[in-house]
Amino acid sequence: MKDMPFVQFLLSKGFRTQLKYALAIFFGIIFFVNICLWVFTRHGNKHTVPDFKGLTLSEASELASDNSMQIQIMDSVYNLLQKPGTVVEQEPRPNTGVKKNRRIFLIMNAMNPEKIKMPNIVGVSLRQAIAILESNGLVVGHLKYVPDIATNNVLNQRFKGKEIKPGKEINKGSHIDLVLGQSGGSESVEIPDLTGITRREAEKQVSQAYLNLGAIIYDNSVVTSSDSTRAVIYKQKPDVDAKKHISMGSLVDIWLTIEDDKVKPKTKTETKDE
Repeated sequence: MKDMPFVQFLLSKGFRTQLKYALAIFFGIIFFVNICLWVFTRHGNKHTVPDFKGLTLSEASELASDNSMQIQIMDSVYNLLQKPGTVVEQEPRPNTGVKKNRRIFLIMNAMNPEKIKMPNIVGVSLRQAIAILESNGLVVGHLKYVPDIATNNVLNQRFKGKEIKPGKEINKGSHIDLVLGQSGGSESVEIPDLTGITRREAEKQVSQAYLNLGAIIYDNSVVTSSDSTRAVIYKQKPDVDAKKHISMGSLVDIWLTIEDDKVKPKTKTETKDE
């Protein structure tokens, strides 16, 4: 072998046999390393993220443990429509595939709402009042119309049936009732189409239309507070098609669901008009 020229050695049967063994060992090592990495990282072993919304911290912690996950509170907000101390948002979202021991980040609904000072909206128009209240984290409540020389001028601001003075501390997210002027007797307004939107969105649209929300009815699909937040309107009374105009300050009843097949899709004309 030592006296054999190098090129002749490369062409020999013995070299080819050794080369095959070397390649087999090399690829065998690569395959073994990949198998070890797959086992170590559990590659492809996915866990489905459950829905934590509406759960308390202890309930969320227990559910995470049952699914081989961990939870971490990322932030807290105050949502008037959801139960204090419960999960309002999560990341990753429900039904996402993740690895074992993945950390799930939660946003909790605060136990105590933030306090703010009541602004002064007496003397401004209803549209201005809505903008001011929203910018301060408040919501327009019931609209009451009384005779006055200026229609939709705010005459009084009230909270829980009593007048509330500017500067008084109040919970963020509170509903403020307004007493509004109305000149020339009863005036009629167009009924807005509320189908397909949430209760919170409906509150704003109804106020902007100079009307009030009446009965709020959830169907059997709405079970948790999280369901009530994302539920949308599938029926209203008076119906848009039944009666085009009603008196200012009238009530509009709404029915809500989380079932998509109950919500009547709007036509292209309706969507364009909005």
